[in-house]
Order: sequence, then C-alpha cells, then structure tokens
Amino acid sequence: MKKVEVLKELETMLVDHDWFYSMSDDHRAFVKGRDESYAIQDKMNSCKKEGLVNESTKLYHKYAPKF
Repeated sequence: MKKVEVLKELETMLVDHDWFYSMSDDHRAFVKGRDESYAIQDKMNSCKKEGLVNESTKLYHKYAPKF
C-alpha cells in the first residue's frame, strides 16, 4: 500500500471515530468504539513501520479531542 493511501485511510478512521465511546451507556456503542480505537492503534503502528510516525501523529492530534 502506498504511503499516501495509508495516511488517507488513517485520516478516514480518525474522522469517523466516536472519541467519546467510553462514556456511552449503550454497550454496543462502547464495543464499536473500542474496536475502532484498536484499529486506529494498529494503523498507527503500520504507519510507524512505513516511516510515517510524524505524519500519523500530526493527523492523530488534529482529530483527537483536547481534554
């Protein structure tokens, strides 16, 4: 997979992710959010292996909420 495609896929995952899933009363929403979170971490690790640590980290911080 090309580096640009990996970053676009990561960005799509970050945009679509429910960042507040852990506060849900609905167990299905919690499980879905948890699984998405794991998938994002897997994609971040893939980016690291591709040498895209800085780019992927910038994307993550762009979309992750500031607590």
